[in-house]
Amino acid sequence: MRIPPEKVDEIYRAMDIMEIVADYVTLKKKGTNYWALSPFAKEKSPSFAVNPTKGIYKCFSTGKGGNAIGFLMELEGYSYPEALQHVAKKYSIEIPVEQDNQEYVQQRDHLESLHIVMQYAADFYHKNLMESEVGRMIGLAYFKERGILETTINIFQLGYAFDEWESLAKQAIADHHNPDYLIETGLCSRTEKSQKLIDRFRDRVMFPITNPVGKIVGFGGRILKNKENEAKYINSPESPIYHKSNILFGLHQARTAIREKNLCILTEGYLDVIALYQAGILNVVASSGTSLTEEQSKLIRRFTKNVLFVYDGDSAGVKATMRGIDILVAEGMAVRCLTLPDNHDPDSFVKAFGAAAFELQITKNGLDFMDFKIQELQKTGGNSPSEQTERLRTLAQTLARIPDAIEQQMYVRDVAIKLKVAEELMQQAVAEAMQMQQKETVREIRRVHGGNVPAPVVELKPQETLPFASQEKEIMRILIRYHNKSFLFAVDEDPNAAPAEINVAESIMMELAGVSMYNAVYEEIKKHTFEVYEQKKNWNLDIHFLLNHENEQIRSTTADLYFERFSISENWKKYDVLTPELDQKLSEAVFGPILYYKFQQLGKLIAEQKQVLKQLSENPEADATHEDEEFARFNELLLLKQKIDGRIGIEGASWAF
Repeated sequence: MRIPPEKVDEIYRAMDIMEIVADYVTLKKKGTNYWALSPFAKEKSPSFAVNPTKGIYKCFSTGKGGNAIGFLMELEGYSYPEALQHVAKKYSIEIPVEQDNQEYVQQRDHLESLHIVMQYAADFYHKNLMESEVGRMIGLAYFKERGILETTINIFQLGYAFDEWESLAKQAIADHHNPDYLIETGLCSRTEKSQKLIDRFRDRVMFPITNPVGKIVGFGGRILKNKENEAKYINSPESPIYHKSNILFGLHQARTAIREKNLCILTEGYLDVIALYQAGILNVVASSGTSLTEEQSKLIRRFTKNVLFVYDGDSAGVKATMRGIDILVAEGMAVRCLTLPDNHDPDSFVKAFGAAAFELQITKNGLDFMDFKIQELQKTGGNSPSEQTERLRTLAQTLARIPDAIEQQMYVRDVAIKLKVAEELMQQAVAEAMQMQQKETVREIRRVHGGNVPAPVVELKPQETLPFASQEKEIMRILIRYHNKSFLFAVDEDPNAAPAEINVAESIMMELAGVSMYNAVYEEIKKHTFEVYEQKKNWNLDIHFLLNHENEQIRSTTADLYFERFSISENWKKYDVLTPELDQKLSEAVFGPILYYKFQQLGKLIAEQKQVLKQLSENPEADATHEDEEFARFNELLLLKQKIDGRIGIEGASWAF
């Protein structure tokens, strides 16, 4: 849905970050900021701060940060339009339907109708279970036999479908629900001959499946009697609101606990989730009997980067774990695996030994994903050269998926030691696997895009250990916090010439023309800011376009640069204690770090050029013309350094790193 720009502006003017954040945490004032326990992590001391003046938040325990819209996107998993709609609803701002959005509105209303039908079915099945004699005698008895309490049954809205062909269909039609919606959601179907509407689920206990915000999108039904040619479990078919690969059972109930524990326990089945949840282990979801998908891994990553597999220990469970590891590792997740003893699954184990024993198993027997893979591959493989080669290549395929180069290298070294092979050999196998995976990716992209391969999305990784880290950070801090401010600048060497007014962002753009920052995140922020200027042709910019950026690292880094964690006490000013205000020395604040940045970069270039000249002087076959060109470049660098050195004496006198 396209929200008109004037309505977006109205939403931004109306929203108060304090009011929006206060719906989730309790804020207490300390200095100029308000503090709370982080909603993104479990902690005892507040590390989550809100600055109401700037309209931004910063979570110092997780690094997340942004404005109120970004906060909702992080916490609720909303898209940008969904977050805007949430705020609009809170402040009673009506979003008009544009003519070209009529189709969208019809689609939205249609999907909402499907959700209503699914909720109706859930209520129907739940009432069957809890209030009917047959339901209590068959369905409720089964759940009680499995040790599930009525409070847990209510939390997960469990139900029972009668052993009748038209039970739901007749009641839904009587209650004026559209039969087409019953068919579209897979709750019912029509017979071929008579076109009679019949139920899909019959004589089964029912497990409602919800999306992350709690709306019912599908069902899983378990049969209670042994019947020929009938599957033990059947699920809702794919529908406009239910895509199995995008859903994790129990995520709606677990998402808060996943954030607090910073861990997602991933199981196979509905009853695994329900049993662990009832035992007090709340951060658990299930992939619902299917292998983990990329979409599900991205869903988990909204809430944590840490995952523990607790799939069944049979061959099918091990294979599913092995495939799931590769998917999660490619998403940059930290993965561990647990195989429970004596062929227990999570459901049976927690009932036999309790929650404390289960958590002890995690601590004592949870394996790093590579240790798990090595262990399982050694169980099934022999020790012949060909079998060892196959095992090494299988592990290399997993290592090749690790996106962080340093982490990948550490794993390469560790695996080489455990397999007792040379590290160089392991590295070669990983390089070959990476090459193969890249080729497969390009082939798939070409297949989807018809030969037009889009530019790859590069994950940005800010590193404080990069060259000139402090200078780059200070330049970006000035750009983000003071981009709209102007100051007087002497553009002529004549001391009598009138100074010109120049904008902070414009001055940084001129000074850093053609210069790329070492920190990839800073470079992206700088590039986006300058691109917006080029489009608007004025410096009256609003940094909300960065705080709402699709890249989480750009959002959080922008908030970090913009946010003041500590404020100067008013008592300092009251008693005339020195409190330098950056606004009063804006010219120095802008040019100081830029000049030192250039000065140090030139120092690096001069050192490199010296090496070039040294190599040429030691080479008797060196071309004289080429040597003259390199020497001229060396002199040019020295002159530039001398010029900047002179400027530092004026504009950067108080700057040091």
